Amino acid sequence: MMLFGMAQAQETVIYRGFAELRQLQTLPQNEWTWEPGETLFQSLVPGTLRLIGVTEQSRRVQVAAQQSPLAAYVGKEVQFYWEGQWRKATLVSAERNLYLYEGRYLVGLPGTVAYPDPGGFSAVTGPKVIFRYQGGGSGTLAYLTRGLTWNLRYTLEDGELTGWATLTNGLGRTVRLGRTDLVAGSVPLLEGGFSVPAPRPETRMLQAAPAAAEVADAEFVGEAAGTYRYRLPEEVTLEPGLTELPFIRTRVQPVYLWRLQTGFSTERELAFVRGFRFAAPENLAAGVVSVREQGVFVGQAATGDTAKGNQVNLMLGPDPEGRATRQVEQQARNRFRVTTRVQNPKSYAVEVEIQEFMPQPFTLEGEGLERIPEGYRLRFTLAPNQSRSYTYTLILQQR
Repeated sequence: MMLFGMAQAQETVIYRGFAELRQLQTLPQNEWTWEPGETLFQSLVPGTLRLIGVTEQSRRVQVAAQQSPLAAYVGKEVQFYWEGQWRKATLVSAERNLYLYEGRYLVGLPGTVAYPDPGGFSAVTGPKVIFRYQGGGSGTLAYLTRGLTWNLRYTLEDGELTGWATLTNGLGRTVRLGRTDLVAGSVPLLEGGFSVPAPRPETRMLQAAPAAAEVADAEFVGEAAGTYRYRLPEEVTLEPGLTELPFIRTRVQPVYLWRLQTGFSTERELAFVRGFRFAAPENLAAGVVSVREQGVFVGQAATGDTAKGNQVNLMLGPDPEGRATRQVEQQARNRFRVTTRVQNPKSYAVEVEIQEFMPQPFTLEGEGLERIPEGYRLRFTLAPNQSRSYTYTLILQQR
């Protein structure tokens, strides 16, 4: 029999919403009973429990029926303290909370109630899984559980990208993990388990004492079918609640960005959205990024899973100085000549990205524009106090 006390898994793969655990077992001949505990049992993903290394013949799952603690005292006398003295009554029905007292039936008892023994309040036998198989010896118990998950949060500060992985242990007891991989990407489960009681949040850092330079980060170990896999450098002990571990520390080269995506507009002023952009230094897992610049917190943005070398865009909302002015000359009922001017009043460079969508069908004439089926795209960089203007002619064709 194997009890899930302080569980130890030799191999663990943790996904965004669940985990796969593998635990080595020395199996007796032909039959073995696993007692996972109520919380772990409820978190199991149906159809994923396996006993590897033997040929299974059958399994039997035993779940104790929930019953009232009072059922152990039916027909017995209990005492209750009321109006300054202890009195005796006999429990007639646990389901109805019905008592016999001095020839009368009472629903419930007043005051403090004392029971003759603790039998009704002893621990309820937890669920059991009884495996029957051929042989015995070494085997591996493997399963998916929704009780272990992870997510990722980054901080981008003056070009340094730091990531911390948060591992959530919702199993209600300590788990010791051997080789542990974290998987990023979309890994759907089509069948849910039972709901897991939410643990009381409790945050711990595994390596709080050593200096930051001495704490190893997670290592990227490969890509498989659209997912990224990262390996923790050492064994991990997860107490119930949250554990935070260093994930990545690297330098990037963020540029400040103004972005405008709009339909064709004759407004005299257009507002940009501000943000930062940098090339991913390695395959980056999705997460929330807190952005700081010159010691100031300037916002948070979410980023998806990003392949090495691809652009990470962190859009943070409007910039009061991010404005483009526009002059529109209507040369005919369906012909417009548009001049747009962008100026950078800041003391640092700004990368500008404009994408404008035109009413279909249309003809567009202009220099330096990247034509796209929906309209045009334009990218350029403005040095401090620099401005740039561009002009195009839009002809709206008759349908």
